[in-house]
Amino acid sequence: MTVSTRPEATVAGDVTVIDIALPRMRVQLLSLGAGIREVEVPDREGNLGHVHLALPTVADHADRALNPHLGTTLGRYANRIAGGRFTLDGRDYELDVNNGPNTLHGGTLGWDRLIWEVADLGESDDVVTVEFTLTSPDGDMGFPGTVHARTTYVVSPGQIVMHYAAHTDAPTVVSMANHGYWNLAGSRSIDDHELQVPAQRKLTYDEQQIPTGIMDVDGTVYDLRQTQTLRPLLNSTGGLDDCYVIDGEGLRFAAELAHPASGRRLSVHTDAPGMQVYSGNNLRAPFAVHQSMSLEAQRMPDAPNQPSLGASVLRPGEAYAATTVIHFTVA
Repeated sequence: MTVSTRPEATVAGDVTVIDIALPRMRVQLLSLGAGIREVEVPDREGNLGHVHLALPTVADHADRALNPHLGTTLGRYANRIAGGRFTLDGRDYELDVNNGPNTLHGGTLGWDRLIWEVADLGESDDVVTVEFTLTSPDGDMGFPGTVHARTTYVVSPGQIVMHYAAHTDAPTVVSMANHGYWNLAGSRSIDDHELQVPAQRKLTYDEQQIPTGIMDVDGTVYDLRQTQTLRPLLNSTGGLDDCYVIDGEGLRFAAELAHPASGRRLSVHTDAPGMQVYSGNNLRAPFAVHQSMSLEAQRMPDAPNQPSLGASVLRPGEAYAATTVIHFTVA
């Protein structure tokens, strides 16, 4: 096992690059967005290959025009908040709008666009722990309260665990998530991948991708409880950008992405209530449409405006915490 760090100058400031080499696995993390840049895992022949989209250079990742949140920690609130506003305890808050009339992933300078502090880096018995911290001031992108956030990666052979934590000095809303872009073949399309999401229900949406309700997937093209090949699914839907309701409590199975030709499999377990399944519908050069699959474990989009969708509020004295586990295997 080897772990190395180095600074890289970018337009956002100096980014700490952390390279982790484990038996049969390599991972690169960035302090920019407390994110994953590269992951290499073996195929059934034992050949390491890249399975996460990355721009050519670290500096490119700091270019907001090029980087669609690649592998980053989303916050202060992952996904969309309708109209760029919400009301909390009788007070209205106007947010930064960056997705039509809506706020997406915390606004133009959400947490994925900021440089986090590397608060801790530890190594022990083929396990590497990296802790990133960030302080988001009151009024950041319009959100109330000063929030202290932490993203901790625990990387071991074949596994990446992500722990999220936050606390606040005033009532606010928080939803943290990782926006990975996975392609288990290192190819230009995921249409030869297979996907399973063991969810009975998913959100319905309006034309701006704001939730309008919850539907049962039974008998629809969105039923992924049994493994589906992505090519016909992408052809019939035009691409997925849907939040599935992951029933149950605690850490539980939420999705599996597989590439039969290479044998690589990626499974996701999480204690989050939702899983945004996004098939890279809006990817642009140097990437291609439908080149990746994102499996974003999170609280429900627009829950600050629609409390019936689930929890979104964090108050002083409370602790926000969430965990997602990504496990790589070979069939």
